[in-house]
Amino acid sequence: MELYITLIMFTTLLLSGRTFAYEWCNSEPADVIFVLDSSYSIWPPDFYRELKFAENVIKTFNIGPGTNDSRVGVVTFGHEVWPKFYLNSYLNRGMVIRALQRISYGEGKTTNTGDALTYTRDVMMSERAGGRKNVTKIVIVVSDGRSQKTWFTQEVAQTMQDNNMFLFAISIGFRLDHKELGGIASDPDSVHYFSIDEYSDMSYIKRTIDEKICQVNDFGDWNFTDNTAEFRGNEEEVLILDCSDKKADIYFLIDASYSIKSDNFGKEMDFVRSVVDFLDIGKNKTRVGAMTFSDEMKFLAKLEYNLGKEELISHLNSAIYMGGGTDTAVALRQIREKGFFGSSNQVRENSARILIVMTDGLSLTPDTTDREAKLLKKMGVQIFSIGIGSGIDKLELEDIASDPIDKFFLHVDDFGALDTVKMKLAARTCTIPPTDSFSFFADQAVCHPMKATDLLFVYDAQALGSWRSQAISHFISNSVAEFNLATDDLRVGREIENCPSGNIALGSALHNTDLDEVRYPTFTDMLRRVSRSKMTEENGGRKDASKMAVIFVDSSQSMNFETFMEARRLKESVNFFYVVTIGHNMQTLHLTGLAGEGHFISVKSYDELHPLADKLMTDMCDFFFQF
Repeated sequence: MELYITLIMFTTLLLSGRTFAYEWCNSEPADVIFVLDSSYSIWPPDFYRELKFAENVIKTFNIGPGTNDSRVGVVTFGHEVWPKFYLNSYLNRGMVIRALQRISYGEGKTTNTGDALTYTRDVMMSERAGGRKNVTKIVIVVSDGRSQKTWFTQEVAQTMQDNNMFLFAISIGFRLDHKELGGIASDPDSVHYFSIDEYSDMSYIKRTIDEKICQVNDFGDWNFTDNTAEFRGNEEEVLILDCSDKKADIYFLIDASYSIKSDNFGKEMDFVRSVVDFLDIGKNKTRVGAMTFSDEMKFLAKLEYNLGKEELISHLNSAIYMGGGTDTAVALRQIREKGFFGSSNQVRENSARILIVMTDGLSLTPDTTDREAKLLKKMGVQIFSIGIGSGIDKLELEDIASDPIDKFFLHVDDFGALDTVKMKLAARTCTIPPTDSFSFFADQAVCHPMKATDLLFVYDAQALGSWRSQAISHFISNSVAEFNLATDDLRVGREIENCPSGNIALGSALHNTDLDEVRYPTFTDMLRRVSRSKMTEENGGRKDASKMAVIFVDSSQSMNFETFMEARRLKESVNFFYVVTIGHNMQTLHLTGLAGEGHFISVKSYDELHPLADKLMTDMCDFFFQF
């Protein structure tokens, strides 16, 4: 309680001291880095007092993009160094304070102050992180001073002071190492080192900072390449700084199902916001979209919105926990059809396409989930999958992830541990190269559906045999070659399997005659199955979409009146019915008659079939233009 009261008095007096030197020097710029101890020896209440201290100091600065404005960056440290934002991340005081308020306690296992100072010197103050030449450099370290290697900490601090950096050491906590903190601070210690436990009137820290900012010196070029101090910063963290102006289109797909629970969903959203903090967001830089999913889907933001970072954060803050099942497959399809590759084709040429999937459980339909992930990857999207907790299906998440798995699949033990991989994830997104072109898509499509359309090709591959089935497959491929299959307006599928039935569960055979037959389904059975279920929502169809069916029949297939009636039922269940017959006899002629004028192709041989792919394409286009 005494520490808390002392800190309140300190921050109050800090603000009241604005008149000492600030008024006559408020146009002098400075680059200021706060280095905040988040190790195990700092209790969480003390850590949040560190944040409050930093906030009160920041409120006294003129922060902005101008040459006479100051800039602020923040790192926290424990067993690792965690940069929270750089000098060029936020060029507005309000934005800096909001970013500061989002920082959470890191629970560092040890106190590697030397590494934190090294990272501050070599990265945080560098030009690529927003550091400027001929500007006062100030580092404010808040710690209990009990680092793992005191000698290393003081050695790095000395190299920083030798390069005209001013270091303040502010002690906090109960078990202080005054000698180490005094070694960190610039000389004299009486000006640059303050112990909150010892001083109640500390308003002069503000005056001292102002005086340092106001000093006008010829600093020359900043060069922090001293070799006496070992740089231990995480290489992946440094990669983020090389992502400035990176052209990338990124979606977050965030599990909001019942297994997540509301509080853990909040941790997911905190994680997303923290990763976004590291990215260089902008219309011509990195664009970010996000969607939550369970058995329902909700876009929080889309690429086409072209949001700035603050606008994006505002959209993310609107996320609501939904509950429900984990329909990952439908979520992936929505991201593909309405996120990356909607009718307006939102991804940009020569941009990296990245999807980040976060989930804690098994999807409702693993096979479909795998298929949808493959479609995204085929379209140039690199997928990171993040498994959370012990209930994940690791094989499924590895199937979702792009190759190599050790780069694109991440696993954390619980939601609280997400914070440990945010830097790793942000850095790895920076390494994704742009997709070279849109060669996968038919950029010059002959026609586009005017509304959502589901198109299914049907033929019995088992009855036709290998070479006939392959010939039909090539014909279909040529028929749709000029369509843009990536658009959400057109879904194309193929139904060719008509396998024998005859499985008998153990105990289901009551007589030896139950085992004496294997039933081979007919083309009639196949048509019946297609008309009843194969275009339903469960199989990829859409409720309000136009339905198209194209069936292929060889004259060698067994046909009868029942087959004709099933074909009629299929025709009645769709909006566009088309028949292609190969060979010649009266049975196939019945089907061409059923199809109607202009909706059939009839040839005597497969050699005659291939040149007619354009006719099928044209007939389908005519149907599209009816809407």
